[in-house]
This record gives sequence, C-alpha cells and structure tokens, in this order.
Amino acid sequence: MSGDRRAPRANPWARYSAMVTGLVLLAVAAVCARELWLRNSSSIRWESWVDPVMLVVAGATFQPWMLPAGAGAVLLGGFLVWVAFRPRTRTHRELTVSGSSGASVWVRPVDIARLLSAAALRVPGVVDAAGHVTGRGATVSVTAGPAVDDPSPAVDAALTRLLADLGLDLSVRVRLRSHEGVQR
Repeated sequence: MSGDRRAPRANPWARYSAMVTGLVLLAVAAVCARELWLRNSSSIRWESWVDPVMLVVAGATFQPWMLPAGAGAVLLGGFLVWVAFRPRTRTHRELTVSGSSGASVWVRPVDIARLLSAAALRVPGVVDAAGHVTGRGATVSVTAGPAVDDPSPAVDAALTRLLADLGLDLSVRVRLRSHEGVQR
C-alpha cells in the first residue's frame, strides 16, 4: 500500500456529537432570542423562562446529587474529547494492479469477498462458495459436487494467485462444507 494516498474512511463519531451539540445550542439561542425580545418589548408581558432558572442557580446550596452529576459531566467531557481525537475506521482496501499507471482503486472488504467467492466458483467441482474478509485474512467456504474429491487445494491456489495479482496481502483459508447443506 502506498503511504501518500489517503484511504477512504468512515464518518467520524465527532460528526454526530457535533450535530447534537449544534441542535442544543440552537435551542439555547432560541430561548435567548425569546428572552431578549421580551425584555425589549413594552407591549408583551409573558413570563420569563430564564429568570426562574437564574433564581434557582443563585440560591443553590450543596445537595448530595451534585457530586455524581459533576463526575458525570467530567466523564461526558472526557468522552467527547476521546470522540474528537478517535481515528476514523478504514472502510476500503487499496488494489495495486501490476502495470497500473499509479491510479488508486479502493474496494470494500465485502467486494473482495464476492470476488473470492466468484473465483472459487470457477474452480471445477465447486458448486457453491461464500467468502468473508476480516482484518488480514479471508475465509472462503466451498461446497464440492457429490462425485468430486476435495477441491480445497485447487481453490486455495486460485485464490492465492488472484490476491497476488490484485496486490492484496491477505491470508486465505478455504473451508470445505458438506454437500447436504446446499440447496439450489
């Protein structure tokens, strides 16, 4: 994999916490605008929403629930700092095809699994194949026809050759399933 190209990544968690924080701040701004309008209007005599809150805060004395609430606020702040600096998850892998002109091709792990399954189905004697890619490895489960010996070595060789051609550094594991489990 080349180091100068940036891999596609998932949306950061901070995006969602920023949207929620923005909505809360918009609600606070709406309340402040209402209070400002009430203070400067001589014809409207509605009850203030901020004055009772300020009176409660001004007259507050220590209560037993305040210590856990403060600890919860510190934990929430620490979580939000962690969310802000958390690295984004990689969602794609880069293919490096031999002879390419330096163009990047990024594929999802599910697409690699589908490609491996299709390649396994092209091996003679395989009637069904399913692939799964995780981390640094790929598992392909194959089902051989009823009168066919174990096609696992041929499937393994085909998949290893395919992954080498694509420039993917994945370890391949081929599992043989029983023929009774397949219904077509």
